[in-house]
Amino acid sequence: MPNPVQTFLGHVGRGDLPAALDLLADDVLFEPQGPAHLPIYGRFEGKAGVERLFKTLAREFETETFEIRTWAQAGDVLFAHGFMRHRVRRTGLAVESGFALVVTIAGGFIRHWRIFEDTAAFKAALDPRNETRTTGTGVSAPHGS
Repeated sequence: MPNPVQTFLGHVGRGDLPAALDLLADDVLFEPQGPAHLPIYGRFEGKAGVERLFKTLAREFETETFEIRTWAQAGDVLFAHGFMRHRVRRTGLAVESGFALVVTIAGGFIRHWRIFEDTAAFKAALDPRNETRTTGTGVSAPHGS
């Protein structure tokens, strides 16, 4: 039987954000760790905040790969590590990163979500000055370059 995070990610992957939001506690807090000036990082409170985050992610990125490679659980905390690859819609650059996910579950609902990833790669890929060149770790040139 899948855990709530697996179910959540399945809904997100199928583009069913309303079903994903139903798996969140009313007072949920998502905290993607990274530079606060980028719209994909910061504190996203409540279901409305999480919805705003995922709409921003969908607007900025085309997900090519998002896979969990390992799961672990200790009490009400789920841990995962995996790999992701996204293409920045605006620049065409691909960004890839390993990631670690720490999620607290309460009453079967996702209550607190933290993800840690290669923020330097995401920052470089989101920078419009990088549209025509390959940059640092985890960032590759646009399609057809």
